[in-house]
Amino acid sequence: MIERTNNPADARAQPDAAAYVHDVVLSLLRSEKAGCLLDVPAGEGAFAAHAKELGCEVSCGDIVPERFRVPGLTCDRVDLNQRWPYPSDTFDHVTSIEAIEHLESPWHMIREAARVLRAGGTFFLTTPNILSIKSRISVLLYGYPNYFTAMVNHDPETNRELPVDHINPVSFFELRHILVRSGFSIERVETNRCLKQRSLLYQLLRRLLHTRGRSQVLHDKARAHVRELALSEPLLFGEILIVQARKL
Repeated sequence: MIERTNNPADARAQPDAAAYVHDVVLSLLRSEKAGCLLDVPAGEGAFAAHAKELGCEVSCGDIVPERFRVPGLTCDRVDLNQRWPYPSDTFDHVTSIEAIEHLESPWHMIREAARVLRAGGTFFLTTPNILSIKSRISVLLYGYPNYFTAMVNHDPETNRELPVDHINPVSFFELRHILVRSGFSIERVETNRCLKQRSLLYQLLRRLLHTRGRSQVLHDKARAHVRELALSEPLLFGEILIVQARKL
């Protein structure tokens, strides 16, 4: 049972994540043995404070470590687009909450997580779910998925292009491919909350997707297993995709 409160363990540190994301990741983490955990990017440290309460030995990294606000913990300067400043086979857990969509190379980030994790270690990764029905409708109507509005900003005075935060929409299928190729096995796929699940339109689209998807892959057990994940509640209705993977 996943409890959803979204309250930081240290009130001074606010979570840099959508509602309930920290709660779900913490619920998954509780089922694992406490050990050495790396939280990147750590933000102000809200998740790190919770992980410390669970008994984990917590290390933190962020591109702007000056934002970190949790007493008793420190935060290293870490650019996730570069090699992480940690030895290989160091951590039992790596948590990366809503980071991959901000990065130039999802492959590099996941390979670095695999490098610093010990064999059998767990990787908790979250990102906006661009395969949800809501996001698919957004692509149809506007040309871009949820959380990636146009991906271009302009300064009205100079008409110059400004940087945007979300630059890399990663779908579940792409994420699964990168994780498997990087030496991980996916164990859980969850979401922070399901949106518009009771909408009549969404239920009709859900039925269409289930009918179409299952009719094409029942002959292939491996593909059918992947398709079942893609037709699950977290993928069809989830706001944020939350993946638990284990290093082989």
